[in-house]
Amino acid sequence: MITSGVICVIFLGILATVSDGATTTVSFLSPADKIRLKQVLSSAWDLKDVSSVNYAVSGYKLLGESIPKQQEVCKYLLERASDKNANLEDLFFVTSAWKAIGSCSGALPIANIVKILRDVTERDTSTVSELYYAVQGLTNIAQKKGDATKLIKTLQAALKKDDSLVNLGYSFLIAAQLGTDGTFAFDRIEDAIVQADEVDSRFLQFEGGLSITALLVNGAYQLAATVNKSPPITGDQAVKFANYFLSRRSVQTTKGAYSLLEVLGTLTKNKFHLPVSITLASQAAVSLEQPQVTVKVSDLLGQPLSAVPLTVTAESATRVGDDVVVLSKKKFEPVAGDTSLYTVNLMVTKPERGFYKLTVSAAVPKPDPRLVGNIGASLAVKVLSSVAVENVEVGTADADQTTQAKLAKVSYPSKLTSVVEADTLQKLITKFNLKDKGTGKLMTVHQAFVKLTHRETKAEIIFVADADSTKTYKLDVDIGAKASEFGYLSGQYSMELLVGDSVLSNSFSWHVADVVLKFPEYTSTPTPSKDPYLYAPKPEIQHMFREPDSRPPVAVSNLFTGLLGVPLLLLFILWAKLGVNVSNFPLSLSAVGFHLGLGGIFGLFGVFWLQLNMFQTMKYLLALGVVTFLCGNKLLAGIAQKRKQH
Repeated sequence: MITSGVICVIFLGILATVSDGATTTVSFLSPADKIRLKQVLSSAWDLKDVSSVNYAVSGYKLLGESIPKQQEVCKYLLERASDKNANLEDLFFVTSAWKAIGSCSGALPIANIVKILRDVTERDTSTVSELYYAVQGLTNIAQKKGDATKLIKTLQAALKKDDSLVNLGYSFLIAAQLGTDGTFAFDRIEDAIVQADEVDSRFLQFEGGLSITALLVNGAYQLAATVNKSPPITGDQAVKFANYFLSRRSVQTTKGAYSLLEVLGTLTKNKFHLPVSITLASQAAVSLEQPQVTVKVSDLLGQPLSAVPLTVTAESATRVGDDVVVLSKKKFEPVAGDTSLYTVNLMVTKPERGFYKLTVSAAVPKPDPRLVGNIGASLAVKVLSSVAVENVEVGTADADQTTQAKLAKVSYPSKLTSVVEADTLQKLITKFNLKDKGTGKLMTVHQAFVKLTHRETKAEIIFVADADSTKTYKLDVDIGAKASEFGYLSGQYSMELLVGDSVLSNSFSWHVADVVLKFPEYTSTPTPSKDPYLYAPKPEIQHMFREPDSRPPVAVSNLFTGLLGVPLLLLFILWAKLGVNVSNFPLSLSAVGFHLGLGGIFGLFGVFWLQLNMFQTMKYLLALGVVTFLCGNKLLAGIAQKRKQH
């Protein structure tokens, strides 16, 4: 039964991630996710890093949580702001956290902070990130940002030098602080969006991960709101960005947790797109006893889309495998007390057991063009059936099938009153049928086993029952042939029928009968009289090398040896007949060395043939070859020089 459950979970997980509605959202930030993100943010309350403190303060505010040790946090921020070594980023984090708390006692050194931040906005060489920290820091403490025209020129010049994705995100956020003057950066949103990577037709993200993707999406929507123009982001892209962010709910850093909360808030509260989450709010399995499927329709933060019930429709319920549609255009009913929950009776059409893909759409009473991802959400649902076991027969038959089997009937859940006895000359037989209670039809299951357990030792042996063409399960156990599997363990066994399937609501284990099996006494060591050869010494195995071929007669060998000398004899005859011009031989060291070396090489080949091996020959050949090459080169050079002189 464990196996079928594991298969079911794996299948539902795969089906939940693979759907035709690729641009829908089937998850949201649950209360458990918010608790875990709060725990991630709480690591910053040791007050050792000002950036982490800022992310924790801002993240707690987005979660609607109160700041622990608020006065200590305020004191820490004041100390960091008063530090003479505080840099631009530190001041940005301090002012952001101070603004997020909003109720710190005391006052920040505004004059000093403004001077440092203004110097950055007025400097022509400031980078995009420095301009963002400065502009946002001035906004946090409600100070003017300086000359907007000069700031825009500096920002545009910095972007010409480096228009990376991070800088584009910062530029969108800076432009969003400039009102209508920030229109210059709006056209760059499309340049950034086209660089997003699509994964599995469901996710959209930028290289660099969560923080960079959240930065760009936040900047794009904030700038679009400032200039009052719809961003160049389609509804399909907005849903894919939302799917990516929700897939990163397991983030482990304070910056990542804050970025996730901020961008989900942006996608939920902007006036251009509102991704809709349609998820299962009940178990993914239905049956005649529990026929209702409940779905939750909400925004990305799990909040209802409106205060009044929506129109939620089951567009279709399609059986996986054969694409049979069992339900179409069925309305969900709202659940009292929660406008995000809706339920429908999936068993009204009496679908067969199996896995189904439920396609759901939702609409608000008053059409809202912001809604995206609310059409065609695909949810995985499992339809369970109840099984009844019938026509159960247990008994024995002779192994050679010379006599008819003796079978006794038993009904579930009772146990056979008589004890079945079998020996090694018999077969233990079990027959039964499985019927679907809902349809009354015979059925087969993934798991149908017969388990025999020895009463005294608790030793178990399990056999698989197979169904024939008529869907009748039958198990024949040849006791004699299976004696070794039983360990020759005679005695009383309890017989249990195990039936399970991933689409059964009543998988069961039933004690069918008690069985007495008789095996002969097992002798582990055979006697020598029965098998004298089994443990006797074996003949020694000796490897036989191939005998060498017989050599030819001595006369034949001498004849061919003499024939090898014929070319040399012919050379001397021709020299005698034609004459040898020995006077032309140059008497020099190079000439003598060359001919001696050449002769030595030919002689070495002969010795190699008679005595040396290849490695010895190569060693001598190397020495002779070097001398022969040098002498030969000098000899040829001298001959060429003489020819030029003549």
